[in-house]
Amino acid sequence: MANSNAIVLLGKAIKRAALPWLLPRIAELPLGEWDQALTRARETPFDIVERVGVLLSVVFVTYLLRFDAIQMEDLSLPLRYIIQFLAAVPLLILFAGPFYLRCLRRALDREIERRHLVGQIDL
Repeated sequence: MANSNAIVLLGKAIKRAALPWLLPRIAELPLGEWDQALTRARETPFDIVERVGVLLSVVFVTYLLRFDAIQMEDLSLPLRYIIQFLAAVPLLILFAGPFYLRCLRRALDREIERRHLVGQIDL
């Protein structure tokens, strides 16, 4: 059980270190409210720019992962799908990830402004 607690603590430490780098305005909130603010921010729908960006990212990654006829003959169908999946994950993170991050930052900005208006955060 000690190993699972260590893994959870390590995950929380990584999260605490990475979130201010990815979402700089989150540092304006108390540490204990980060999870609640992120949960509310994730519920925000994409705007048109983000929707189009994610769609174009998926189309572009699909185009990049096509196989030519010679490769199709050499690989079995399950192996092709596994290779495409393993190649698609980092490409989608690279191309579509910024649009997800943009949406999350926009939603977090709104959440922080809402909290300022309510008076929950004092500067």
